[in-house]
Amino acid sequence: MVSAYVLIHCETGFEFDVEKKLTLVPEILETKVTYGIFDVVCKIEAPSIDSLKDIIINDIRSNPKILDTQTLLLFNKFV
Repeated sequence: MVSAYVLIHCETGFEFDVEKKLTLVPEILETKVTYGIFDVVCKIEAPSIDSLKDIIINDIRSNPKILDTQTLLLFNKFV
Protein backbone atom coordinates (compact mmCIF):
# COMPACT_ATOMS: atom_id res chain seq x y z
CA MET A 1 0.00 0.00 0.00
CA VAL A 2 1.27 3.49 -0.89
CA SER A 3 0.09 6.59 0.95
CA ALA A 4 0.50 10.26 0.11
CA TYR A 5 -0.73 13.71 0.94
CA VAL A 6 -1.52 15.90 -2.05
CA LEU A 7 -1.40 19.67 -1.52
CA ILE A 8 -3.64 21.45 -4.01
CA HIS A 9 -3.75 25.04 -5.23
CA CYS A 10 -7.01 25.81 -7.01
CA GLU A 11 -8.81 28.78 -8.50
CA THR A 12 -10.01 31.25 -5.88
CA GLY A 13 -13.56 30.56 -4.78
CA PHE A 14 -13.59 26.92 -5.90
CA GLU A 15 -11.97 25.34 -2.84
CA PHE A 16 -15.11 23.66 -1.55
CA ASP A 17 -16.17 22.51 -5.04
CA VAL A 18 -12.77 20.89 -5.54
CA GLU A 19 -12.93 19.26 -2.11
CA LYS A 20 -16.43 17.88 -2.77
CA LYS A 21 -15.34 16.27 -6.06
CA LEU A 22 -12.30 14.71 -4.40
CA THR A 23 -14.49 12.97 -1.82
CA LEU A 24 -16.02 10.93 -4.67
CA VAL A 25 -12.70 9.16 -5.34
CA PRO A 26 -12.61 5.98 -3.21
CA GLU A 27 -8.82 6.05 -2.68
CA ILE A 28 -8.95 9.57 -1.26
CA LEU A 29 -9.46 8.94 2.44
CA GLU A 30 -9.56 12.48 3.75
CA THR A 31 -9.88 16.03 2.40
CA LYS A 32 -9.56 19.40 4.10
CA VAL A 33 -9.90 22.96 2.86
CA THR A 34 -6.99 25.05 4.14
CA TYR A 35 -5.88 28.66 4.10
CA GLY A 36 -2.39 29.61 2.99
CA ILE A 37 -0.31 28.64 -0.03
CA PHE A 38 -2.44 25.56 -0.68
CA ASP A 39 -6.23 25.48 -0.72
CA VAL A 40 -7.03 21.78 -0.27
CA VAL A 41 -5.12 18.86 1.23
CA CYS A 42 -6.08 15.25 0.67
CA LYS A 43 -4.75 11.90 1.83
CA ILE A 44 -4.61 9.03 -0.66
CA GLU A 45 -4.02 5.30 -0.17
CA ALA A 46 -3.40 3.28 -3.31
CA PRO A 47 -2.27 -0.31 -3.91
CA SER A 48 0.85 0.74 -5.87
CA ILE A 49 2.87 3.74 -6.94
CA ASP A 50 1.43 3.37 -10.45
CA SER A 51 -2.12 3.48 -9.04
CA LEU A 52 -1.22 6.56 -7.03
CA LYS A 53 0.14 8.23 -10.16
CA ASP A 54 -3.06 7.41 -12.05
CA ILE A 55 -5.24 8.89 -9.29
CA ILE A 56 -3.19 12.09 -9.20
CA ILE A 57 -3.22 12.50 -12.98
CA ASN A 58 -6.75 11.30 -13.81
CA ASP A 59 -8.78 12.15 -10.70
CA ILE A 60 -7.03 15.22 -9.31
CA ARG A 61 -4.99 17.10 -11.91
CA SER A 62 -7.64 16.64 -14.62
CA ASN A 63 -9.95 19.03 -12.73
CA PRO A 64 -9.70 22.36 -14.61
CA LYS A 65 -10.16 24.31 -11.35
CA ILE A 66 -6.94 22.80 -9.94
CA LEU A 67 -3.94 24.95 -10.84
CA ASP A 68 -1.06 23.11 -9.14
CA THR A 69 -0.34 20.15 -6.88
CA GLN A 70 2.49 18.95 -4.67
CA THR A 71 2.62 15.30 -3.63
CA LEU A 72 4.20 14.13 -0.38
CA LEU A 73 4.81 10.36 -0.31
CA LEU A 74 4.45 8.81 3.14
CA PHE A 75 6.89 6.17 4.32
CA ASN A 76 6.08 3.44 6.81
CA LYS A 77 8.43 3.08 9.74
CA PHE A 78 10.05 -0.34 9.71
CA VAL A 79 10.88 -1.90 13.07
